[in-house]
Formats: sequence, structure tokens, C-alpha cells
Amino acid sequence: MTIYRIRQGWWGALVSLLVLTSLLVSGCTVAPAAAPAAAPAEQGAAPTEAVAMANSLRVSSVAGAMHETLTRLAEKYMAANPGVKVTIENEPEGGAFQALIAAGNQPDLVVTSFGPGLGQLAAQDALIPLEDLPGAADLIAQVEPAAIQQFSGHNYYIPIGADVTLMIYNKQLFTEAGLDPENPPTTWDEFLAAAEAISALPARADGSKVYGAVFWNEALGWGGWYWNMLQPLYLNANQGACQLVNRLGTDIVFDRPECKMTEFFAFLQAAQKFAPLTMEKNFFSRTIGMWPQYGYSWEPNLLTAAEQPMVIGEDVGVAPAPVPNAGDKSFTTYGGRAMIIMKTQPERQARAWDFLQFLMTEENNKQFITELGYLPVLTALKSDPYFAEPARQPFVKLLENGFLPQQTAAAELVANDVQSMIQKAVVEGAMTAEEAVTEAAAKARATLAANQ
Repeated sequence: MTIYRIRQGWWGALVSLLVLTSLLVSGCTVAPAAAPAAAPAEQGAAPTEAVAMANSLRVSSVAGAMHETLTRLAEKYMAANPGVKVTIENEPEGGAFQALIAAGNQPDLVVTSFGPGLGQLAAQDALIPLEDLPGAADLIAQVEPAAIQQFSGHNYYIPIGADVTLMIYNKQLFTEAGLDPENPPTTWDEFLAAAEAISALPARADGSKVYGAVFWNEALGWGGWYWNMLQPLYLNANQGACQLVNRLGTDIVFDRPECKMTEFFAFLQAAQKFAPLTMEKNFFSRTIGMWPQYGYSWEPNLLTAAEQPMVIGEDVGVAPAPVPNAGDKSFTTYGGRAMIIMKTQPERQARAWDFLQFLMTEENNKQFITELGYLPVLTALKSDPYFAEPARQPFVKLLENGFLPQQTAAAELVANDVQSMIQKAVVEGAMTAEEAVTEAAAKARATLAANQ
């Protein structure tokens, strides 16, 4: 079964010469591509007052549905701004984007993911700070505060759409297993008991085994972005007291007792006993009882579920990720998409800022997030009737307990090391939780030392 979720950002993908070549040679556009931007040495700082705007703009987008939505919005913008050409390009992967920066051929505006790549680009001095641009203070004031994070005292991005991670469960399998489909598990012990009961169900008519739970274990080796999908259970373990590294990214914190990383590993080990090794059979196959890594933007996959579409509230239930103890708060990763403006030339930066503000009007932002399956970051849209629908309210409500991922290069490196130990301890069962955390800590500290 096809999974339509897009991996999070350029830095989580493999370097691909083919991608770079196709981007530079052809590209998918709304209008002919503009001339390359000036090389980094010639690039200017962010304009703090009105300047003349360039008549062309290059926007980097995720391929597929986002490209199509941005194309429609770009056409609307061009109709309101005669003589302006907006080019929508598919984002390059991995090191290909860094190659564009080195060549001075970077796009002007980029729609990217929350995560370490943002901090890395800011540290490279590749982005313009936004807080002093005309209208920036008013725009930032309209955005959910939890979605904003500064780097070195500057606002380098504007969020355009949010996502959260929680648990979905198959109500039919709950009923078959003698569980109450209207009362999903809230604690780790209840989750494990439900997973065991569902795993005991007989195979389906086609011979498919039924599992109580599932985790996207293949993604453990796909980059630190996958930590966003694991982080809610880790935050639940320590009740939001810890993430992976300190604020400066100079050392890890996850091995501190109060961070409960060992307990997190132990829970994953226990849950994996009732889960397949991979997501070859995913939740949408109707053979999985619970998936505690579901994001709001996965909604299109419900429509392509086995046999017939799945519907939240009917055959699919939604609940916060389980917590260690009754009464604990359930957290989520505040994921989604953000817009950044690359350093090019003042005129191009001014045009990029104008288009960014256009995308963030309530009408246009609602079009972007509803077409692509994101939650609102404009506080005014949280009360929109579209998001007041019962199937969407659990996701909107959970935004209150959202944690932005740590957006530094150090966090990306450390997440990769932690995930490698999850592979060994949880998927392969090759070590205890205590051994895994000890080895992960040593490995992560060595990685940080080698990259400082």
C-alpha cells in the first residue's frame, strides 16, 4: 500500500546527483526560471525598510500536492501583480541544496520542515532575519507562539502549517478483542495490554497476521527527522522535562535520570513484542490495532485504506499518545512547514517577503493548509468552522501540548545516534534498555566532539 507522507526536509534524504541535475536543467515551474542569484559573497542583509522589488521570484516546494497548491497560489499572486513571474521549483534533496547555495543559485523563498535544517541554515548565515522587515511584527503576532523559535535572537522563519503526532486505533479490532472502542488506552500498561489482546486475534481471510501495534522502524535509519515521530513518547516519559541536547547543542541531556530515556527504551521494547518489524503492513491495511505515531497530515492515507476508506470517528479512533501513569500529561511534537527567505539580493528578498505575506493572509493560508492537510498556525483560523469539526478537534486541541523539535545540527546528529540504538535494542533485541542508553550517550558525545 502506498504511503503518501513526505519525509521531513532536504537534510533527511540521501544526496542525489540525479535530483540536482534535473533541478538545474529542467525544473517544474509556473513561469520561466529567473537568472541565478548572486553568489553568497555578494549577498546583502535583510532590508529594514521598503525597497524596490524584483519582478521574478523562485520558490522551492515539496514535489506533488504542495507544488500544485503553491502553483495555484502563485497564479493568483501573479494576477494581482502584473509583470511578476513566480517560479515554483521542486526542492532538491540532501547535499544538492548546499550545492545550490555554494553556486549562488539558491531559490528566494523555501517552504521547508521544522527541524535541525533550519538551525543549520541560520548558522551558515544563509537566511535573512525576518523580524525587522516591514509588517513582520504584526504577522508574527498573528501566529501561534508555540510555533515560533528564534536562533541567536532572530526570527528566521514563519510557520505556514502545523502537524501533531498522536495515536490512532482500529475500532473494529478493539471490538473483536473484547476492548471498548470508545475508551482507548491512556497509560503504557493499558496500551501493552490492549496490544497483547489484539495480537491474539486470528489471521485475516487472506492470511495476514493481526498485530496490536506498529512503529515505522524502517525510518530509524532515514535521518534525525524521524525523531519527531518518536519524541511524543519520550516527552511523555519525562513529562516534558527533557529533549535530547542542551540549548547550545554542546552536550546531550538525555542520559540524565530525570529524562527517563531508559524507561522510554523499555516501553518501546515491550510494545515491539506486539508489532511487526517493519511497516510493510501499516495501519491502513486494517491489520494493526494501534499506531501511536499518526500525524494529522497522514489523512490522505485513510482514503486509500484496504477494502474501503477509513473514517475518523467511525472505524478509526483518535487519542493522545499513552503516558507512563494515569494523570500524566500527553505531549506531541509540533511539526509542520515553515517558510524561509534565502540571502540573495535586496530586491529579490523584498519580493520573497511580499509573497510570503500573501501566503499568510487568512484566505490563502487556509487554502494551503486545508488542501495539504495541515493544522492552523494563524490563531484566527483555530476557530474556523473547518477546524471545529469533531474529527479535527482532537488534533487542534493537542497543539497546546506541542513541542517544537530541537532545530540545531547537534540535535540531528544526536537523534541519529539514539535511533541507531533503538534499532539494536528494540528492533533487533540485542541489548537491554540500560545498555542501549549508555551506548547511545557515549556515541552521541563522541559525535558532538567530532563535529565541534
